[in-house]
Amino acid sequence: MLLFWLSLILVAVALTVLFFIFFHKMPLLANIDIANLPAEREAAKKQAIIDERIRRQLARHGWWWRNLLGPFYQRLKNLFWRGYGQLQKLDRQHLKARLQAQGLNWQRAKQLLADAEEALKNNDLVQAEKLAVESLELDKSQLDSFIILAEIYQEQKKYQEAEETWIYAIKRLSQKYRADQSRGRQEEARETGRRLAEYQYSLGQLYLRQDNPDRADYYLKQALKIEPKNPRYLDTLLEISIIRKDRVTAVLIFGTLSEVDPSNAGLAEYQEKIRQL
Repeated sequence: MLLFWLSLILVAVALTVLFFIFFHKMPLLANIDIANLPAEREAAKKQAIIDERIRRQLARHGWWWRNLLGPFYQRLKNLFWRGYGQLQKLDRQHLKARLQAQGLNWQRAKQLLADAEEALKNNDLVQAEKLAVESLELDKSQLDSFIILAEIYQEQKKYQEAEETWIYAIKRLSQKYRADQSRGRQEEARETGRRLAEYQYSLGQLYLRQDNPDRADYYLKQALKIEPKNPRYLDTLLEISIIRKDRVTAVLIFGTLSEVDPSNAGLAEYQEKIRQL
């Protein structure tokens, strides 16, 4: 910003000098006697005289400009670039420190997540929730922290919080799943899809537990779009279809489940329930 204002001031000074020279010398130019010049050369001669006088004046004052202001301008330019170089150096140092802090936060967040999982296994739900929240405070990019927090909320019967957490996790993973597919990363897309289907199944189970079969039906069907022959998903969707008295879906799911899991002990019972729909 300082360099900009200095440049603007220098341009203004230069224009002032030019106007001063021009208007100061105009009376001299007006006294030139061109009455005796041939008519066809009069205009050209007058213009040549004016141009020559202006050129000499500019050359004389230009020397003053270069010798007086040139070194000053060069020093300012050097000062600016030195300052700019220092700012870049400080910015690189700040970025390095920030990345180091993020690395430490990430490591600490992973440890807290592992501790939360251990507390959940020991059925210490209060401690597990506390550790999972602390992990998220350090690194909100960790999807696993949201997943374990959703599981903790379910165990605590905090169904509203569990629902919101599952939905958020599914939204984030859905974005990654689409990105993996669009970029042709088939192996990553398969793994992301597997996790996404599992979380959709978990949310469907949560809705089923809350006596909301319509929402459960939606998320189980979403999971089956990714893994259409998963026996657990088929079994749960068949149960939901019977609850919703959706005979068409129940018959279709029963046929698929019979093919992929013929040893399922509940097939006979499901068949009888479908017959009664």
